[in-house]
This record gives sequence, C-alpha cells and structure tokens, in this order.
Amino acid sequence: MGDEGGWFGERVSKVLGDGKNTFFWCDNWLGDVPLCRRFSRLFDLARNKLILVADMFVLGWEEGGEAWCWRRRLWTWEEEMLEECRQLLYGFTV
Repeated sequence: MGDEGGWFGERVSKVLGDGKNTFFWCDNWLGDVPLCRRFSRLFDLARNKLILVADMFVLGWEEGGEAWCWRRRLWTWEEEMLEECRQLLYGFTV
C-alpha cells in the first residue's frame, strides 16, 4: 500500500473533535494532505513534531504565538511558508 492508503484511505476520514487525539503535523485534519507533507520544510524544522492540534491552538498558532518552536531561526522564504500555513489556520477554532 502506498502513502495515500489506497482505496481505504480514500474512503475514510478523521473527525477532529476537540483536537486532543489529532496530531497537528502528521494527521490529515486540514485539507487533503497532512501538514507535514504540505509544509515539509517547516515540519523538518519543528521542535515538537508530535504536538496535538489542541495544544497548538492553546499555545497560539497566530503570528507571535508560542506554538511555533523551531530548531533555528527561519529564513525569509520559510517565514513566508509559515504565513501560508497560518492563513490556513486563520479562523479555525478547537
């Protein structure tokens, strides 16, 4: 079976609920692909790859939020990628 999960992955979806059982980066909860694939560079740089959606939300995923913890300072093009990610999250509540 490939990365997509074949026929099973195409027919099964995950319900987010309160976000306490959904991994922010690795679960497919926002769009068609997990954020770790859509924003692979940010995922590579993230300190906490196993953080839950609920925890990210509580820490604050808006600009200046404490949820974003990086191994090093982001370069300009990575900051732009982060802004794209934040735009997807804008208005989303858990």
